[in-house]
Amino acid sequence: MADSSARNLNYQQSQQQTEQPKKTIVLNPKSVPWTAFEKSLVVLGSLITLGLMILLVSASISATSAQHKLANVEQTIISQKSHNTDLRQKIGELTSTTRINKIARDQGLHLVESNIRNVR
Repeated sequence: MADSSARNLNYQQSQQQTEQPKKTIVLNPKSVPWTAFEKSLVVLGSLITLGLMILLVSASISATSAQHKLANVEQTIISQKSHNTDLRQKIGELTSTTRINKIARDQGLHLVESNIRNVR
C-alpha cells in the first residue's frame, strides 16, 4: 500500500514539474488585426468611391457647360426671330399699296380703274 501512494506522489510531482507556465494572449477587441482580404476590400472600395466622385464632378461640369451652350443658342434664336420680324415688318411697309401708289405718282404714272380686275 505504501508503494502505491509513493507512485501517486511521484506522478503528481513529475506532472507539476513538466507543466510549463502557459502564455496568455490578451486580445483587445478594439484593435483586431486586418486580413489581407479586408485591406484589399477597403482599398478597392476607396478607389471605386474616388472614381465615382470624379465621374460625378466631371458630369456636373459637362452638364453646366451644355446648359451655357444651350442658353447661348436660345439667345441667338431669339435674336434671329426678332431680326426676322423686323424684316417682315419692313417688307410689309415697302410693299404697301399706299407707298407703291406714291412712288407711281412721283414717276408720273396713274392708275386706270377700268384695267383692274378683282378676283375672289
